[in-house]
Amino acid sequence: MKFSLPEKKLPSKNTQRPAKRQHLAGGLNAANNDASSDSDKEQSLTAYYSSAISIANTPEEKKRRESRSKRFEKGQGHRAEINYLKQKNAGAGNLYSRRASALMISKSFDDSGSKAVEDIDWDALTVKGTCQEIEKRYLRLTSAPDPSSVRPEEVLEKALLMVQNSQKNYLYKCDQLKSIRQDLTVQRIQNQLTVKVYETHARLSLEAGDLPEYNQCQSQLKTLYAEGIEGCDMEFAAYNLLCVILHSNNNRDLVSSMSRLTEGSKKDKAVKHALAVRAAVTSGNYVMFFRLYEDAPNLNSCLMDLYVEKMRYRAVSCMSRSYRPTIPVSYIARVLGFCRTSDANDEDSDGSGLVECLEWMKAHGACLASDDGGEIQLDTKASSSSLYMPEPEDAVAHGDANLAVNDFLTRTSL
Repeated sequence: MKFSLPEKKLPSKNTQRPAKRQHLAGGLNAANNDASSDSDKEQSLTAYYSSAISIANTPEEKKRRESRSKRFEKGQGHRAEINYLKQKNAGAGNLYSRRASALMISKSFDDSGSKAVEDIDWDALTVKGTCQEIEKRYLRLTSAPDPSSVRPEEVLEKALLMVQNSQKNYLYKCDQLKSIRQDLTVQRIQNQLTVKVYETHARLSLEAGDLPEYNQCQSQLKTLYAEGIEGCDMEFAAYNLLCVILHSNNNRDLVSSMSRLTEGSKKDKAVKHALAVRAAVTSGNYVMFFRLYEDAPNLNSCLMDLYVEKMRYRAVSCMSRSYRPTIPVSYIARVLGFCRTSDANDEDSDGSGLVECLEWMKAHGACLASDDGGEIQLDTKASSSSLYMPEPEDAVAHGDANLAVNDFLTRTSL
């Protein structure tokens, strides 16, 4: 008899729920049937959540909630649980209302977004510089820029010309160019002057071997070229290819970079050279690699410089396993780019290339010997097991030579 009453009440409690679920299920089914595109999905979800809110706010549903709350409020010992359930249900209702309101707000924003943008005074938000100093150090912004410390466009053109004609070191030029870039950014200047600044900084970074700074300039140049601003886009397309080929192991980046090349760009001299370097590196053709290194256009050789050490080691390792018993060092010097091809007929008259090759091979553990004629030979059998890649002379444990302890202690206080 104790369990008979709940069994009889259960059907009465659930008699009203299927009707509500049918309404909700009808809205959900309608949303699923019309979900042919993203816009249809948003409309169906908006309709579903709005119908759920309307059903939850009907007078009949409110009366049911009030009657249930009065029935449960009779027990004073369960008030804490009732308050907890009310908060939980209120949060669930707010969740549906927030989703529906967010969808409707986004839809209204898309409909009237252009009018709101036109009403904004962008000129009032843009900094207009008044500084007339051509030379200015780069400092990170920690607050809103002051117009009196920002140089206008005509002064920035003079500053760029000053940097191009300067005879100072790379650190000074890099600091000045970053300052120019900052002034262009805070004034929202994006024209041919901006492209010239980033191209100049990228070239200087390549000549100094500063790949991180070059990557920053290259990413901005991609955006500027995509906006239709003219510049040396073919030259930097070749640099981008070489950077991905030689200094990145991500094949996806390489495929995406090559897929963006048009038929006209593939005929450009610098781009053709970069694609030939890619074929030489992929196939391990070190002879072709160093021929391309000698005939590299623009600054392609600067990016190849950072890969020459690895390619030479691979070449000597391959020779040590392939040739027996010895190889003339003079031949290795010509193949590995220590001696230019134009000097091959003169047999390297000054001998600098041969000396450099000998020092490089000794530093990498090669076994050398002299034949009866006095010519230095590479002992391939002994060298196949003794070759190694030496550590850089300025290497430190944490990877940054500028943070070495001895260098830090010898610095003067500012």
